[in-house]
Amino acid sequence: MNVLVTGASGQLGRRLVPALIGRGYTVKGHYRSREKASRYATMGMETILGDLTEPSWLNDAVSGCDAVIHCAAKVSLRPENREEMQRVNVSGTEAVVEACRNEDVRRLIHVSSVVAVGASDNGRLIDEDARFNLGQLNLSYVDTKREAEEIALSANSRDLQVVVVNPSIMLSLPDEITESDYSKIPGWIPVYFDFGLNLVETDDVVEGIMSAMEKGAPGERYLLTGDNINPQAALELARKHTSIKGPYIKIPVAVLYPIAWVAETVRKLQGKRVKFHRGLVKLAKYRFIYSNRKARDQLDFDPKPLELTIEHLLRRMQRSLSR
Repeated sequence: MNVLVTGASGQLGRRLVPALIGRGYTVKGHYRSREKASRYATMGMETILGDLTEPSWLNDAVSGCDAVIHCAAKVSLRPENREEMQRVNVSGTEAVVEACRNEDVRRLIHVSSVVAVGASDNGRLIDEDARFNLGQLNLSYVDTKREAEEIALSANSRDLQVVVVNPSIMLSLPDEITESDYSKIPGWIPVYFDFGLNLVETDDVVEGIMSAMEKGAPGERYLLTGDNINPQAALELARKHTSIKGPYIKIPVAVLYPIAWVAETVRKLQGKRVKFHRGLVKLAKYRFIYSNRKARDQLDFDPKPLELTIEHLLRRMQRSLSR
């Protein structure tokens, strides 16, 4: 089976390509530049160069492929990146769908995100049938991932079978680890606020995507998510596996708004990129907690428990630093 992976240099793509090759697939990996290809290309694959915002190369890239796994996306929560995310995430997905139709590709796996499904506003777990409730936040990443997913699903037909996967926050180590990376782990955290997050190991998402390609029902979406975590669980894990101290003060979400406004204003006056802004604070009132039962039942998805993932990643980090 011949497969094209778009976004093969990303956190997910660069782990997915060698996994596919290891399972016996013939793989084309798409990279935006020669520099990316030279850094991340895997032996035994065909390298494809191209920019999704200039998609004239796509027909040739998908030609002869039985399936396309569309991982490429612009990920950012910064408001100034809206135009680029529209071009890459939305128009890029339209171009991939059109190329698949032009070249009679049988199956398209579209890698979306849990934010395209929605979030919990009442503490209940979200599943694939949830009502999308994040559109009013006016966050570019959320809006463009939702729109791209709708484009992909609307293309599902007898001729082009489309399956959508929605990973949550993926955990994996950088390709190279240095002492400076280790030193970035904070020694203490002074404050915290209520939150709900879902975390999953990237390698487990890779397995879920390959299973979706082989077993996923056309026209369906699957949440590839791991453990849900709240502040208490996060603090317990941090204290158990790291030397992080604190936090000592819980602050209400409402306090984050003026803090974000001040941070935005200061960064803009300094002529620097805004990292912490009010758009992020809008997310804080939701709980990003999800059920992966459908993926477990239909794809045999079996992600590691979060604590096992943390232990796994810490062991790998320590081995890398000891070399």
